Amino acid sequence: MNRRNLLASGVALAALALPREGEGSGRRMLELRLRKRVRRPDDRFEVRTETAAWRPDQSAVVVCDMWDAHWCKGATSRVIEVAPRMNAFLKACRDKGLLIIHSPSSCMAAYADHPARRRAQEAPKAADLPAQIGEWCRQIPAEEKGTYPIDQADGGCDCVPTCPGGNPWRRQIAALDIREEDAISDSGSEIWNLLAARGTTNVMVLGVHTNMCVLGRPFGLRNLSRYGKNAVLVRDLTDTMYNSRSWPYVNHFRGTDLIVEHIEKFVCPTISSDQILGGRAFRFAADPLARIK
Repeated sequence: MNRRNLLASGVALAALALPREGEGSGRRMLELRLRKRVRRPDDRFEVRTETAAWRPDQSAVVVCDMWDAHWCKGATSRVIEVAPRMNAFLKACRDKGLLIIHSPSSCMAAYADHPARRRAQEAPKAADLPAQIGEWCRQIPAEEKGTYPIDQADGGCDCVPTCPGGNPWRRQIAALDIREEDAISDSGSEIWNLLAARGTTNVMVLGVHTNMCVLGRPFGLRNLSRYGKNAVLVRDLTDTMYNSRSWPYVNHFRGTDLIVEHIEKFVCPTISSDQILGGRAFRFAADPLARIK
């Protein structure tokens, strides 16, 4: 290779090595692989992956209902198990410049004096505030084309015997750090106002439970998607309330996979935490697939 070609090659390699910057953001673009399922002419679905580049200053993460306790012992234990990986994910996203919104529903009293709570309360009313953003959303029109994939008998608790119920949650699990630069809210309106004030168009949602709150809360995937945000589920940092003794009679973790597939077909794409943290995607220790290397 002559000197001219060598110099040209070196310039090209150097250009490839430079970080991609978000226009005006001063931060490296967030490179994501979005997974969705597309219906084919034969009515089957095929998995497709698309790449996306998100500006960190236009992106946020919503942490749904990662409570300190749940009436179902199994649900509580799985929240405890996933929390360390989730906290690492949140830290990495925060360090990249994303806004972290903690949403432990019905627990706002515990954070009344927290700066992150005040940040949510003080966000100015958005000009495009949707009329129904404060309400649960139990289905969007696209879901009418499919069948909900799991039953939720006994509230989705697959403990034996089934746990007694109640509302023991008081705050978010302590294993998830809440920083002053974060926000705290369980209000669809407050969260929408926060997103609008920051110019946020991209939202990752993680937490529990996928088939209930993650989808249906006012700040959940259905509302975010139907009102125009680029919403994604972080599919390995979530869990379902599914009783494995109920239809379709699969193990608990396969029940979660079925809900993820439903979301990818009818609601929004998904990503996995290893796209931010590296390594392997998270799986619960009891998940049979966790033993497959």
